[in-house]
This record gives sequence, C-alpha cells and structure tokens, in this order.
Amino acid sequence: MHLVCDALPPLQRGPALSAAAVCLGSPFRGDDAVGPVVADRLRAIGAPLLECADEPTRLLDLWAGLDVVVVDALRSGAPPGTLHRVEVGDGPLPRDLRLASTHAMGIADALELGRALGRAPRRVMVLGVEGASFGVGDEMTPEVARAIDVLVAAVREELGLEGQCTSER
Repeated sequence: MHLVCDALPPLQRGPALSAAAVCLGSPFRGDDAVGPVVADRLRAIGAPLLECADEPTRLLDLWAGLDVVVVDALRSGAPPGTLHRVEVGDGPLPRDLRLASTHAMGIADALELGRALGRAPRRVMVLGVEGASFGVGDEMTPEVARAIDVLVAAVREELGLEGQCTSER
C-alpha cells in the first residue's frame, strides 16, 4: 500500500510563486515558434517561467497550486494571427482547442495527469495565436509575427506584470 499512497516524492520548489507562464513550441516549425519567442521576451523582463524542455510531464512538480498561463500556437480554423484566450476551469482543455504540440503527451494530458496525482495548477489560462504554417524550417507567417506584442502584453497582464517593458529593441 505504501507504494500506491506515497509513490511520489514531496514537492520541491524554489522561491514562492503564485503564477507563471509555460511557453510551448518549436523555434524550427514556423508559427509554432510563438511560445519560444514569447518566452524570450518574458525572460528578458524577469517574468516567472516554467520550463518543460518540450516534455509537459516535467511540469507536474513545478505548477502544482500555481496560476498558469499556457502560451502556444493554436489550430482552430480561425484566420492566422487571431488571438485566443481560454480559461480552462476544472475540466479538460476544450476539444476544439488544438495546441500545435507534436509530442505524444501534450499539455492537456499533463494537466489531467497532474489532477489525478494532486499536482495540478490552481488555475489554467491558455493564451495562443492562430497559426497557419507548422512545417520544419518554415518561417513564421507575418500575421502571427504581428500578434506577438499583443500576446506578450496579455501574458504580462495575466501574470500581474503590466508595468514592465516588453518590446524588443
């Protein structure tokens, strides 16, 4: 019974956080570079980021009890560059919200696993931009590139960092 009840070690976390961003994507797959570009901008202002190295299950020990803002490119059929804001609530990610992940286990799976293990975020907000080009070696489409500043501002607002500069100079 000990293996079932106490199979996971206690949570280990650094300085106290209440909210953080998780930026997903690949810098090598066109519009899927949204997450890494936003992460670079947030890192430049010292915003709290949770790194998962493209493996969302690594978040289980990092996001438990936090307000989490997930940033990614999305595919819903909307025009490229369209911004999406989805409050997840207690249920699964909406089925029509297709994050651009190419991994076998995505953020939705990690969220459900975290809930089952008692290591889920307190709140999950998905902020994304509709992408159109996801091929290896593709460039980011102009519509998506133009949406980056607005997306960064939305993440800053969710994290309570409105007064900090985000423009790349």
